[in-house]
Amino acid sequence: MTATADPEAPDQENDLQEAPPEEPQNAYEAVQELLEHVPDSFAGRNYLFAGGSPEFGGNLVGGDEHVVSGGQVHGDVVTGHKTTVYQLGSAFGSPLHASGEVPAEELDALGKIFREGPNFHEAVHVLDEQRVLILTGRADTGRRSAALMLLRRMGARRIRNLDPDVSPAAMLVGAEPAEGYLLADYTTPRTRPLRRSDFDRLREVLAARDAYLVITTLPSDTIRELPSVDWRPPDPRDVLFKHVGVRRSPALAPAADELLALDPVRVFLAQNRPMRELVEFSVALATYSPGTDEPSDLAGFGHGIVQEQVGRWFGNDELDLREKAFLISLAVFDHAPYTLAVECADQLFRRLETIRTAGQPDGIPPFGSSVGERMALARAELTEETEQTPWGPVPQRMASFLDPRTSPTLLREVWTSHPSARPAITGWLNALATDSRALVRTRVASATALLASVDLSATMSGLLGPWSGAKDFRLCLQAANSLALAYHAGATAVPRILRSWAGDDNARRRWTAIRCYALLGPLLPAQALEAFALAAERLSAGELDQLATRLQLGARPPAPGQADRFQVLGLLEAAELLLLSAEAEQALRALVRWLSGPAALRQLALAVFLTAAQRTEDTAVGQPLLLDWYARSPRPEPGSVVSVTVLAAPEEPVPVRSLLVALWRTALEDRVYRDAALGVLRGWLIGAADQPGTTARLTELFDDLAVTERDRQRLDHLVRTVRAGSPATPVLPGA
Repeated sequence: MTATADPEAPDQENDLQEAPPEEPQNAYEAVQELLEHVPDSFAGRNYLFAGGSPEFGGNLVGGDEHVVSGGQVHGDVVTGHKTTVYQLGSAFGSPLHASGEVPAEELDALGKIFREGPNFHEAVHVLDEQRVLILTGRADTGRRSAALMLLRRMGARRIRNLDPDVSPAAMLVGAEPAEGYLLADYTTPRTRPLRRSDFDRLREVLAARDAYLVITTLPSDTIRELPSVDWRPPDPRDVLFKHVGVRRSPALAPAADELLALDPVRVFLAQNRPMRELVEFSVALATYSPGTDEPSDLAGFGHGIVQEQVGRWFGNDELDLREKAFLISLAVFDHAPYTLAVECADQLFRRLETIRTAGQPDGIPPFGSSVGERMALARAELTEETEQTPWGPVPQRMASFLDPRTSPTLLREVWTSHPSARPAITGWLNALATDSRALVRTRVASATALLASVDLSATMSGLLGPWSGAKDFRLCLQAANSLALAYHAGATAVPRILRSWAGDDNARRRWTAIRCYALLGPLLPAQALEAFALAAERLSAGELDQLATRLQLGARPPAPGQADRFQVLGLLEAAELLLLSAEAEQALRALVRWLSGPAALRQLALAVFLTAAQRTEDTAVGQPLLLDWYARSPRPEPGSVVSVTVLAAPEEPVPVRSLLVALWRTALEDRVYRDAALGVLRGWLIGAADQPGTTARLTELFDDLAVTERDRQRLDHLVRTVRAGSPATPVLPGA
């Protein structure tokens, strides 16, 4: 497979340049790293690799897609650096006017639903005193509605809209007489800002006309020098309550206050929605009936709003390309350091610029939009949190979308609806896939997984396929992580892909499949065990020697020039993780079956078992996990010791404790693995010196292992050699 990317993209031809072979990351460490940094949108993130059903959050998979329909919105929407006014209709159907007189019907309707914000009375005072008020705030805070109601409070019966594209010197020039004027969405020209002299002239004109003017605009330093009020919207619950109360028929039950107590409504309100979305939601909530509707219908409505907003972002040609790159980067690095999202966004912007202006793309200005403006545009927030790093916890400003569904919705929309951007996005993800930061690599994997869940063919061709066979193990690991997360995201073809990769002629692709099974083993235990068995049968005699040598004390790593030297290690680690997972019993039974199979399977079973036996409850000290499992398992009836070659009938499953004992006895009798098995038991004995519980469990285990006189002599010798340095060493029966 080869990547399908634009050859003219910057450095794209080098994104998959194969690096010199290097040792792959330990499977156990890789799983912990993935769990630590995977986005919250993956359902059950703490149990991703412990069994369960594949599921992806954000209503992207396995759910109906709800699209907003019906109802009109009273308000304005601003996107990008230049103000764009979307005329969306008034609250009750009367059209808004960019210029001319505001219809009296619109003002009357607005008066019925308007809720005063916390600084409304301050604004009334300033307007009454100055006759001119500059009302600053984001466009989605209802500032236009507030401006109209402020003019009404001043007694203005006729209110006229003024053209926002006017110079400060031309304001009110030629305007028809009225008691009130509204200059909405005014953008202050950088070359000719609104000065105090302009403000004083406006006051004189208005005093002569006995009129008032309200100007709505974004906050800026030049504006703050003039009499202004920063508009803060009213409580969203109050707004929704007012709108629903006006729209809802009194004959319908429950009442508005009871509707606001519904779980989907409380979740909706908790996400700091802009005024426009509150009004849209009120339309659906006003017609809600418990008899015919489900609460999930209300929950789905919020997702429709997110889809609509994403569509507006990327369908707006006036929104700066750099801001679109930031939105995509924030979707990948949602709830991550803001500086990381910006850094990666600029890298993506360079690639997108190459597509838009082939040849000589523009540079990136070092100082662009303010942080506040970017957060407002993205419907996101900054929070001060502590980030865990290899150097300890450090304070960070984390950037997160207000609605957690925005991130997956945005990535899906960009990938499926804007295919011309794919070469840039593919090259960007390729470049980040080998980043030195674990957070970056993990987010690349989760983003790739989401893309695969909505368009598997394109993602396989451009990302997963090339990664899976790359010489750089970091890319192989990215392919494994991405494919595992894609299965959780709903990509049902993942098992078939893994079967294909497990039998591929490319050794790196086979390694990738095995590493992916290390992650998905608990969800696909039978398929994983089958793949492990097939991989073991392909091992050469030299590779089998590596398997045994690795468990010997002081063993050296394989020589750098040894071909496919990591196939054995990858297989061993993957099978070990399955043995320590929620499907441990199924894996344990497979290991016992392999003892009576071909030599390669027998060696793999013993190596996996003895490797897992060295794991404790934490990385340094604690109870050995397999010893703890042995102690918690029911004790079989006396005289029912299991032969390693004769298994019980299917209707009579062999007890777990007997299976563990069978593996121990086989390892202690095996010429190749005997020393390794004794070494593990020696470690358990030494560790038991300060752990009375471990001592008791070892005594019980040694009792089960000492079946023959030879067994007893071997274990007695082991205990005597350790006892001198560990007084608490368990004593064998009869010793």
